Amino acid sequence: MQIAIEVGPVPAEARARLEAAGHAVHCHGDQWRVIVDARVIGQTSVRSQAHVIAHDLVHDFGLTALSSPPAIALRDPDGALDVAGTEVMLDGVRRSYDPDPLDQPGPHWWQRHMELGLGERKR
Repeated sequence: MQIAIEVGPVPAEARARLEAAGHAVHCHGDQWRVIVDARVIGQTSVRSQAHVIAHDLVHDFGLTALSSPPAIALRDPDGALDVAGTEVMLDGVRRSYDPDPLDQPGPHWWQRHMELGLGERKR
């Protein structure tokens, strides 16, 4: 996954260290973003992992976060997370069309009374 972290202006020394570590720094006007490539680890939330990585990066490189927690954007260049997310969504859609397991077809209340002999009239 790729994480874009919104930060304040990045000093030249920090920018050189970031680029040496394999990260990219983009500046558009007065907006600065640090782009980090990271692997998704385990079953933990991808967003939670991204926030931990962003927090560590801001701390380790002495960057200034513009918000707390740092504002991030996620991108999945390989599409693996998109495929997994789509599968979860489609499974939810499929389940929404499944019959309700608690709504089993059966005799109505009056049919049960007739079977038990409770619905007969006395003459």
